[in-house]
This record gives sequence, C-alpha cells and structure tokens, in this order.
Amino acid sequence: MHTLTRATLVAGSETPAGDGLTGALRCVITDTNGKRLSAYLKKCSTEEMLSEALAALLLSGWGLPVPKPYLVQHGANLYFASADIKYPSLKKRFNFEQLPSAVKEQLTTHAAALVCSFRSAPLAAACDEAINNRDRNLGNVLWDGTDEAWIDHAYSFGLGNQPDQNKLCAMAVAIGEIDRMQRSSLASALTLDKTVTNRASMELCSPSFDVSAMVEHVDHRLRQIGQLILARFPQPADLLS
Repeated sequence: MHTLTRATLVAGSETPAGDGLTGALRCVITDTNGKRLSAYLKKCSTEEMLSEALAALLLSGWGLPVPKPYLVQHGANLYFASADIKYPSLKKRFNFEQLPSAVKEQLTTHAAALVCSFRSAPLAAACDEAINNRDRNLGNVLWDGTDEAWIDHAYSFGLGNQPDQNKLCAMAVAIGEIDRMQRSSLASALTLDKTVTNRASMELCSPSFDVSAMVEHVDHRLRQIGQLILARFPQPADLLS
C-alpha cells in the first residue's frame, strides 16, 4: 500500500493538464525530504480530496497500479496530488479531442478492447465496484505502451451524482468480452483484502478529516461484492428473455 505523503506546492509551477472534470494541474511539489518532483494537482473540495486520497490508498493496497498520492499544502489550503509517472492517458494518446465523430466512435471500440486486455483490468473493475467509482473512462487510464496505471477517483464512494455503472464492465460487455471479464473480475473481487480499509483509514487519521462514512460505504460493498460484480453483466436468464 502507498503511504500518503505531505508536500508543498512550488508557487507558480501550475499549468493546466487539459483533461478531466476536476481541473487537474501539472505542477511541481516539494516533499517532506525537500525533494522536488512533478505531480498532478487537484484543487478540489475537501470531500473530493479525501475521496482521491482514500481511493489511492485502497487501490494500491489491493495491488492495483496507481501513482503515489500526496496531500499538498499551499498557504492555508490543502489539495490532493498524484505523482507524474509520465504515462499519457488513452484519451490523449489517441488524440480523441481532435478526431471526427465517426473515427472517434470506431477508435473508442478499439480503445475499450485495449483496456480490457490489460492485465490489471479485471482487478480495476473489482476495485471500482468496491469503492463505487462510476467515472472510469479513457481519460483516467494511463498507458505507456507496456504498463498501465489508474487515476482520478474523486467521484467514488457515491460522490458526484454519476449514474450507477461500472464502466470497465460496460466496456467488456460492449466488445463481447463478457465471459472472460466476468470470471476474472469476480475472482479478483473475492480476493480483495477487507483489512485494507482499516489500514487506509489510519493513514488518513486526523482530527481534520472524517472518512468513516466512506470506509463504511466500502465495507458494505465488500460484503456483497460478488453479487455487485455479477449484476454488471447479462446472466443466462437475461440472454434468454
């Protein structure tokens, strides 16, 4: 599991990252050892900051590749940041914003197939279900041509008023990978360590933060994780009706 490291923002280093709903900024931060490093900063609400931080701890604790998380002080404000691991998102890699609609639709299917082929995709689907992340999309899947990483979890734990969905499972259904993804994500879901939630919440233990509702949300979902995963896929009865 990652540790949650404190850092400070190097003033004036912020530039727009140009993607996502929560306004990420590319910046430079200084960690507690005085080391400067490139990161992506989110000047979001306290609730979204805690969602990002808790999700990063949980997902890394369950073995999903996610960038190292930071809580970044800037003046009186505290923000969330993740280490810049130099991977582009699939949305940027395929330059989706510049493509005509017909090409974008075709390429989206190709990108969905690519995501579902990633070794950690079934685990990511299970983790998304556990934390109730409804906003997995091609802009928050990073890939360097070999390895993948998963980012952007501000709208987890029921935040953000997103439709009830698991987008990774939906991608698998759309490209006809139902059987393989269902079996693999279910197997991953049933091996998620339930003690990770307690360890993650201890990392965030502070009089200023209260993540108890988020932790309870995850614990509740973990108790029924198998049923939740299966509900994301058409079952034999659905296919016959």
